[in-house]
Amino acid sequence: MIALLDANLFVPTWIIDPLLSLAEAGLCEPAWSARVMDEARLAIMEVRHVPDVRARGFLDAICRAFPMAMAEDWERFEPDVNLSDPNDGHVVAAARRAGAETIVTFNLKDFPADELSRYGLHTQSPDVFLTSVFDAHPEEAMDAMRRLVSSKRHPPRTMSEEIEHLRVLRLPLFARRLSETVG
Repeated sequence: MIALLDANLFVPTWIIDPLLSLAEAGLCEPAWSARVMDEARLAIMEVRHVPDVRARGFLDAICRAFPMAMAEDWERFEPDVNLSDPNDGHVVAAARRAGAETIVTFNLKDFPADELSRYGLHTQSPDVFLTSVFDAHPEEAMDAMRRLVSSKRHPPRTMSEEIEHLRVLRLPLFARRLSETVG
């Protein structure tokens, strides 16, 4: 399952980490475009108050880890997209070019279902997306989350801390699924 990850998902590290961990485990395939990454870079600089070089370094590392995720040549699809905010058309265009089924975003209202259905696309919040991937592959997803938690050093965290933080970050369904699995 190919999913276009919107720029807003890259800002909170605690949200992008599980998405990329499940992708690294082969449970989903992420996609993005250079424009999505540029929007993410600007948002990271603004929200995290980090310099451009640090935001770029973070996103460049992600792009190197997932070289097949970069949707190229999406611009030709953009003029066909009819959204209330034309600045979001590039997200749909990149999703189409990447062959994605899903656009994962916090901004669900910006992507009306009737417009997306023209292209065989739909949106999901990161909470619903992560939960659906987990439900499709519970053992593999739990293993990926355990690896993620054990890899964290700055700061180190426990699975309970991870679950609680995911809950706080508007991922209550995914947090509950992890909590139920952990026991």
